[in-house]
Amino acid sequence: MRSLLCLTLAFAATTAVAADAPPPIGSVPPDQLIKDLDRNGNGCLDLEEGRNYASRRFHILDANGDENVDATEAPPGPMETTNDRPVSLAAWQDAYHTRFASFDGDANSCLNAEEITKGRAALGTGGAQ
Repeated sequence: MRSLLCLTLAFAATTAVAADAPPPIGSVPPDQLIKDLDRNGNGCLDLEEGRNYASRRFHILDANGDENVDATEAPPGPMETTNDRPVSLAAWQDAYHTRFASFDGDANSCLNAEEITKGRAALGTGGAQ
């Protein structure tokens, strides 16, 4: 009985931490994503802006502070970087970088809403998911 209670409390704590994390970057509509993350005001999402968001999400999800996100901390979500768990911060960032490059149709290192929508559609996420 005591172990069941401990397990339930641990799950609730993990769920609470995950709920406080920003949503997966792939679940935010493209226009809203740019509005929220465009720190330098250039009207698009550059690699650093998106990578910083993904990194903040990683650190919030890493509830036990072991520098890895496992399936209990964050099950794979829409456009998450990998289905494999655990995943390190470096692997999480590398996967984001690869996806960013695949979305950057004009190779200007900055994604506009159209590129984000097309990139998501190419990955089978239905565009604005």
